Amino acid sequence: MAKKIITSALPYSYAIPHLGNFVGSVLPADVYFKYLKMKDEDAIFICGSDQHGTAIELQALKDKVDPEVLSNSFHEKIKSLFESMGCTFTYYGKTHTAENKTVVYEIFKALEANGFIGEIESIQAYCNIDKHFLADRFIEGECPFCHGLKARGDQCDTCGRLLEPDQIINPHCTICGNSDITFKKTKNLALLLDKLQNRIKEFIETTGEKSENNWSKNAINESLGLIKVGLKPRDITRNMKWGFPVNDERFGDLVFYVWFDAVIGYIGITKEWDPSRWEEYWKSSDTELIQFMGKDNIEFHTVVFPAILIGSNLGYIMPSSIKAYEYLTSKTVKFSKSSKIGLNIENALAILPSDYWRFSLMYMCPENSDSEFSIDLLSEIINKIMNDKIGNLVNRVLVLYKNNLSLLRSRIGNSMLNPEIKKYKEQYDSHFSKLNIRNALLTIVELATFGNALLNTSEPWALAKMSGSDQSKKDAFVNVMSDLLKVVYSIGILLWPFAPRASSSILSYFGIENEPNFSMLEDDINLIAGKEVAPIFQKISDDQLAELGKFSTL
Repeated sequence: MAKKIITSALPYSYAIPHLGNFVGSVLPADVYFKYLKMKDEDAIFICGSDQHGTAIELQALKDKVDPEVLSNSFHEKIKSLFESMGCTFTYYGKTHTAENKTVVYEIFKALEANGFIGEIESIQAYCNIDKHFLADRFIEGECPFCHGLKARGDQCDTCGRLLEPDQIINPHCTICGNSDITFKKTKNLALLLDKLQNRIKEFIETTGEKSENNWSKNAINESLGLIKVGLKPRDITRNMKWGFPVNDERFGDLVFYVWFDAVIGYIGITKEWDPSRWEEYWKSSDTELIQFMGKDNIEFHTVVFPAILIGSNLGYIMPSSIKAYEYLTSKTVKFSKSSKIGLNIENALAILPSDYWRFSLMYMCPENSDSEFSIDLLSEIINKIMNDKIGNLVNRVLVLYKNNLSLLRSRIGNSMLNPEIKKYKEQYDSHFSKLNIRNALLTIVELATFGNALLNTSEPWALAKMSGSDQSKKDAFVNVMSDLLKVVYSIGILLWPFAPRASSSILSYFGIENEPNFSMLEDDINLIAGKEVAPIFQKISDDQLAELGKFSTL
């Protein structure tokens, strides 16, 4: 059987991800993985914490803790929050491990032996107060173009111009606030992307642009745009303390830069998951590598990671599908990675259960363009779609069944809707096969709309009242209830990847306690007589709205 590796961009382990981070990578990857498991596919879902980098080292300096202690504490917290959000990773690991270190060194040595590692000289800011080289984002000052005062070492937030750190007027260190900064020449090791450009271009064109594999348009366009401009050597080391040391006397205290060991981390984390089986997936010609990420991670997954795999020539599989999401933004709600400020996933879970977030975020998922998040839109999805369209249908049909057991207990027959259900299932499958996951969710909503129309036009409650004296009405009631229960049962199965708790609640009325499988759609339904009917979804409450309002910018 063909294998599949599902990955999601690794979150940095120095802050809690906000809702935009979650819906832009981890959530759709988890939904897709659950879908594959319902099909009995041989798939693994690999994710974990990105533990290295200047941002984590400097945050640790601010907090006066060891960076490993800081990153490990956030790793455990983020992992727990993702699980509370209903995510079911095959393995959620981290990059600062012996397994990943081994893979990083092996790949680096192979790249060097194959002639794809070189030395480059660059200018880097150094804080004379903190005695530390500074990442671009930790330098601020006046923009040389618009003279706005919120220019960082890589970009001006006022005019949007890209900058070099030494262009900033009156720069200061954002850690200590002082302006005692020196720009020093440093030597780093670089991945020679220019020497691999033709092979990377061929990979992008054949795997993404000209194939049936699912590369999002932004991934193809941005990647080919970079190729058109021309790839340049990209440094893979930094003069800092936190990270895997290069371990070469020629290069002093250099450590591998975060983006190098982070993309390799997908392999290292899989090795940590199962040291005896990881190569079955990463070095098997019949394995598909399907990667989910935000659009800010495109270059690392379509150019850099393939360059590492091609250049090392160690037999690793190449990415087959790249799904890069646009941004979920908000003008009216504060999003923040801070553990205390903004609507991050921790704060979100304190207000609403996980299914409400999973469903509503996928409903507004920024698949093809940026999407705008608002409390009003969230309320509309929960109240009108989840509660009114799906929840009320499920509740009304199950209550009708419960209240008419004497008519239905032994008479529920085969639904006449099997061909209709099959049509919705095929549509659902088609969307998933193209990684159009939001459209798969909309198919469930369409099925619920169909079920509501059937319920309202057939009026089974009226048929039940007339069934005592009219056998034809009794037969009609049994038939329409068989159809409606089949719709509810099918919604319960198809809903599993998106809202697993709601799915389990629905299927429990049909005696199903295990995770659903698509083969169950063909099964005869078997309801548990007399089970108390409880709401699947509820409308958002005034108290919940008040809690959400605390994150409003209005």
